[in-house]
Amino acid sequence: MDGSYSAGGLDLNEPANEEQIEEEDMSGSKSNNPDVTKSSEHIKLASGSNTGASATRDTQTGQTTSDDSGEEDDDDEVQSTPCSQGDVQTPFQGMMFDSWEQAKMHYNKYAKMVGFSIKCSTSKNSTLDGQKDKQLFVCSKSGKNADINELEAPPVRQRNRSITKKTECKARLRIKRRGKKWHVTYFIEEHNHKLIKKFSLKKYLRSHKGIPKEEKDFVKLLHKVNLSAGRVMRIMGEVYGGLANVPYDSKDVSNYMAKIDEEHAHKDMSMLLAHFARMKKEDPNFYFNLHTDHADKVDRIFWVDGPAIAAYKNYVSII
Repeated sequence: MDGSYSAGGLDLNEPANEEQIEEEDMSGSKSNNPDVTKSSEHIKLASGSNTGASATRDTQTGQTTSDDSGEEDDDDEVQSTPCSQGDVQTPFQGMMFDSWEQAKMHYNKYAKMVGFSIKCSTSKNSTLDGQKDKQLFVCSKSGKNADINELEAPPVRQRNRSITKKTECKARLRIKRRGKKWHVTYFIEEHNHKLIKKFSLKKYLRSHKGIPKEEKDFVKLLHKVNLSAGRVMRIMGEVYGGLANVPYDSKDVSNYMAKIDEEHAHKDMSMLLAHFARMKKEDPNFYFNLHTDHADKVDRIFWVDGPAIAAYKNYVSII
């Protein structure tokens, strides 16, 4: 990679703005951070193997041009998954993958290792089977920001943290389906902007931010036993070798837990009624009743099983 550039596309979802992140990265870019060295071992345990290539690397980076006409612009951000940051192979022309999703994951892991964010750009479907047969991934700083003076209506004001400053970066990866494999047909490695070197800051890059899919089930399990978001973060800090190395924060965990609660909130009553129906089959004397308020929302529930009813009758007869 050209030493005059530092590859990195910074999309933030955090209060700190881009300049602050880059300044902190510059001030702490030296490799004397013990947490970073320690974290790579922990993350390697939590991640699993990286996507492997089925071809050997060429001596030169391929840059085969192809026609983008008639392609759809997906413009989707890609989510990162935990991986060992030291052994992700640099893409090259001729590299093969089993699916385009596998290629996307590999390129995103590579982007995290290098220090930039990616997104899905144009794609094209085959005229033979209607399935996707071409996909382009680009640096999140590709293109350029719209000129507000040329807009017909004034732009909606946004917080600085949500704005990506584009630099017309040309770094990209194009893949094409040939048979059952996806081949890398075009790869540009160089960036025209700084990359993020500090490991603890890479989690603020858009495609690497958020709870990885592999860890959501674990977080859901911890939430099921009533652990708070703070406790969950401390556990994940042990896994990653420090809180600074966890690729998400307490707010992400809280939001995910709230989403879980919301999903269950709409299912609680149906699950309860299904349970009562099962009890009624097992015990014909089982009785339940629901009381609703003026908005037809359940505010009181009463239930009693057959043995309790019989015991109550015996108690009344004694009195």
